[in-house]
Amino acid sequence: MTEDARSHAELAAALRERVLASGVLAPDLRRGILARGGGGSIPVDAPYDELVRQIAGASFRVVDRQVDEVREAAGSQKAAFEVVLTACIGAGLSRWDAASAAIDEATDAPA
Repeated sequence: MTEDARSHAELAAALRERVLASGVLAPDLRRGILARGGGGSIPVDAPYDELVRQIAGASFRVVDRQVDEVREAAGSQKAAFEVVLTACIGAGLSRWDAASAAIDEATDAPA
């Protein structure tokens, strides 16, 4: 692994830690959203799960109704934003992990 790849991996790990360590949502819910957003199989409570799965799979198809339901359940705009952001970070980190693994497995990639 190159020096740059190590630093990117460290930054990804730090981002995961930071998301789990701060916010207005309950830590267990935030952890579940991060995992589910990253493609995890364990659902989070309704109505969060529908929105999180949509963000992970096809975020361009999220509709106002989904966000409104999450805002109402979460109790504030800030908490709803945290749900969306955490799901997005989970999805992005999942893609980062897949890309990083593909690079590591490539036999013709320069070291």
